[in-house]
Amino acid sequence: MNKKKMVKQNSVLYVLIAGAMLCQMPCIVQAEQDTESQQYSFDQVVVTANRVPTPVGKVAANVTVINREQIENGHYTNLADLLRETNGNIISDKGFGSAKQTIRLNGDDRVLVMIDGRRINRQEGAGTGRAGVDFSTIVSLANIECIEIVKGGASALYGSDAVGGVINIITRKGKENKTTLDMATGSWGLRNYSFSTQGSEKGLSWFITADRKNQAYAKYNVLNPALVTDSGSGDSIQRPNSKFEEQGFTMRLDKEIDNNRSVTFNFEHWDNKGGQPDSYYYPLTDKAAHLSNNVALTYNFDQDEDVPGFIRLYTNYTHQSSQGTYKSRTQGFQYQTGWQLDSKNKLIAGVEGEKGEVLESSSYDGTINYKDKSVTNTAAYLQDIYNLSDKWIVAPGLRYDYHSKFGGQTSPKLSVNYSADSTTDWYVSYNRVFKAPTMDDLYYYTAPHPVWGAGMYGNTNLKPEKGYVISAGVNKKISDSTVFKANYFVSKLTDAIAWAADDPSDWMSDWRVQNINEQKKHGIELDLNHQFSPKYYTALGYSYVKVEEKAADSDYAVDKTNSQPNGYRVKVGYNDTQWDVNVSGQGVSGRDTSRFITSNYWVWNLAANYKVDQNTGIYFNVFNLGDKAYEVISSGTLSSAGDSRGAYPMRGRHYQLGVKYSF
Repeated sequence: MNKKKMVKQNSVLYVLIAGAMLCQMPCIVQAEQDTESQQYSFDQVVVTANRVPTPVGKVAANVTVINREQIENGHYTNLADLLRETNGNIISDKGFGSAKQTIRLNGDDRVLVMIDGRRINRQEGAGTGRAGVDFSTIVSLANIECIEIVKGGASALYGSDAVGGVINIITRKGKENKTTLDMATGSWGLRNYSFSTQGSEKGLSWFITADRKNQAYAKYNVLNPALVTDSGSGDSIQRPNSKFEEQGFTMRLDKEIDNNRSVTFNFEHWDNKGGQPDSYYYPLTDKAAHLSNNVALTYNFDQDEDVPGFIRLYTNYTHQSSQGTYKSRTQGFQYQTGWQLDSKNKLIAGVEGEKGEVLESSSYDGTINYKDKSVTNTAAYLQDIYNLSDKWIVAPGLRYDYHSKFGGQTSPKLSVNYSADSTTDWYVSYNRVFKAPTMDDLYYYTAPHPVWGAGMYGNTNLKPEKGYVISAGVNKKISDSTVFKANYFVSKLTDAIAWAADDPSDWMSDWRVQNINEQKKHGIELDLNHQFSPKYYTALGYSYVKVEEKAADSDYAVDKTNSQPNGYRVKVGYNDTQWDVNVSGQGVSGRDTSRFITSNYWVWNLAANYKVDQNTGIYFNVFNLGDKAYEVISSGTLSSAGDSRGAYPMRGRHYQLGVKYSF
């Protein structure tokens, strides 16, 4: 290739790579509003659903916002436990401290996860299912302002992975000059230390956090005595090889250039290590380590306009070791702008580019599976938000992605909002979606072993998984103290990617990955929030999801591993000037008992906070109040050959006691 042509292609790439930085704005706006009044209204502003600030009630999607107040008062031990409280969210977790934790939205683990609008999905995948992020690797919670969760297809705005939905973690911007120390102790040798400092001076603001957490072991309650020697159902037993430790450091710097422009720098460092006991059906003594370093630089412009813009550069680096080693790096560039064409018409446009590399993938014995492989994706998108009248809003959108392995992919969308009156908003949306093959799907290779056989073969000819998602719902303000929302969705995927054995009847058979499946899902979510009085509140949620899969020439079959066919969420709380106390419950029913020990369970948690004075607070948590034995992921089957269910028991009752001091 001649030099002139290379320069031309690079120029085109830089232009194409220029998109999604607005996503750090919504919770900043929300944080400046009264959190008590916003908790039970649809007026809070979000940006992830439309890429521009929009009131929740005017968004054609099922949107949930977890605000800073909820994070502060919950004192969650990890990010997955925080997300687990939200109605409809399904968290996969094997029950020990350093276990992988992935999420399903609308029953789908193809979920795009972002921090301040930049992708953090790993190009090689999260190592389980179709997920791209392991939430156990995100150590820090102190730097999170809020989390926006948008359920439903969003490939027309965000491209690959946004099939089940999008999670946008929005970080805190420094404001008042304040330093906070947070120390906690708890069950099983828990020690948790957190430090944060923030401030603002002469147009420069900063928010810096440092965290360290250790736990010597974990206990669980026996689900299946057949897997644990000399045990009975419900016995509390220490889980071997369950020690873990983690530490994190985050920094956000913001520099105001003028009233309309600013620069933001983000850095995240997370490092966690721990035992990987895996299942009791197949216990391991392995250790795991995970290191992440993320850096981003953003130039924000037109901040005072109706459609702000940004340019961003970012890089994410991951080094993981567990029965092998992964080293990967992602580099990306985003540009987004927009125009308020007239009082009724708002246009958003952007271009993006990303390069994902796996620097090394090796097995436990050092054998290289693949290394120095990369894929690139460039994209351009356009969305028009048009107010037909005071009651009707129409938002068509289109995105084109070009992937270095499978070529072009076009993703259109159309959404409609109808405001029946000042308290009721209806919506419907249609989204085409896709997910690109992961690097493991494309390149993973292990030769057959002389003892356990089973070679693993990636496939460079894979096509993207493609389909559609249709969502419809209503946001209803019943009164000043009560709000209700309902959502129905249906989705279908073709060319779904799956690893399968050449001969399922031969346990030593080789495994290959192919576009062999079709999947369809449908479900509902219902949420009711009510403020009984200025001090008492409650939140109730119900979700239903049915997942069906069709492989090759077979008929559709219900997914028996669905861990939450019917989901229930309950939260009751009390809040005054000194106390904030809440009890939350998470329930499940309708599970297939050929894959789970029980078809249903309820787990309850307690969080209590006492404000000693303006600067000092004490908190106390009890997790799994009833010491329930339960599982959230299927480990095997009940059959004539034996019973391998219940091999991933969740943690038994445990507590933490902490103190928080600011100065």
